[in-house]
Amino acid sequence: MLLYQYKKRRRAVLACSSVSINMPILTISKLADELFLRPIVISMNSLALSTLMSYAMSANGSIDWRPITICVASDIIVMGTDHLKDKEEEFSSDRNNVNDPRLASWFIYARTFLTASAVLLALVLSQCPISTLFTTAAFVAPALLWTTPISFERFALILKRLLERYGRDKHQPYTSAPVLVIKRIPGMKAIFNGIIRGYGIYTVVFSVLSGSGNLTNTLPSPWSVVQLIVWSTVNRSCHAIMTDVRDFEDDMKAGVPTIPVLLGSILKTKVILTACHMLVMLAFIENTYIMGSCLFAAALVWMLGKHSPKKAFLLSTHSQSLFIIWYLLTRHI
Repeated sequence: MLLYQYKKRRRAVLACSSVSINMPILTISKLADELFLRPIVISMNSLALSTLMSYAMSANGSIDWRPITICVASDIIVMGTDHLKDKEEEFSSDRNNVNDPRLASWFIYARTFLTASAVLLALVLSQCPISTLFTTAAFVAPALLWTTPISFERFALILKRLLERYGRDKHQPYTSAPVLVIKRIPGMKAIFNGIIRGYGIYTVVFSVLSGSGNLTNTLPSPWSVVQLIVWSTVNRSCHAIMTDVRDFEDDMKAGVPTIPVLLGSILKTKVILTACHMLVMLAFIENTYIMGSCLFAAALVWMLGKHSPKKAFLLSTHSQSLFIIWYLLTRHI
């Protein structure tokens, strides 16, 4: 959803200060990929995971379409909005782009696409318990605020007026309040991705099924609630760090505090990621699907690197999806 735009914007600022011939050229194919194709493809992981949870957690073994639609639509809205902001900045930074109506029209298409996704999300939430609305908002809101500067100036002014009202610190000079960007906090990208896509999807499915009285007390073999949450959280967190491995050199130059940059080594990062996947596999060794997914994800850690094409990292995005599809096919769904 969970979202890498601070890095991209930071690198864009550096690019603007360099020679113009080094600036990337914005094309229709790039816009189509970033604004439509990539959000849809990545959201398919949420589609697979929410489908698995809906099936495994339902009392009658059916699949509820509501939590699946909520998760997919939320993914598209969050990622699409993030990519739209980034591409609009890139579009406005080049005067030649402003005079190109074909490029400008793609931003209209993207806003229409996001609006339709938001309408669909609202319609589905209206068919769910009120707890689902609060649960969805709790995980979508932080993702939307991922790269938004959060200023504490308003709170500082309120505190200052209260102190003046009670006769304290009347002569203390005013100092500007700090501005917080969640993305700038080291490690938050991996944590947010893991929690939102792991525990977040589970809570959405749980709220819908419990509200409709279709929640089972015992999940079918070989699954358990702990397996679903831990496996998904670790997998998504590791994938988020893998995307930072891809951008290691640019992040190092821009001073973006990603995990690989903080460790100062791609090798150390890959060793840690492999250890995380292996620990999950050993913890749930009785589950063939989790074991296969962890082995596949660990193999991708070493196959993919800073020189791998961006589209190759979509395999890491779907290191869960492939084995979820395998499981669902064996259940004749």
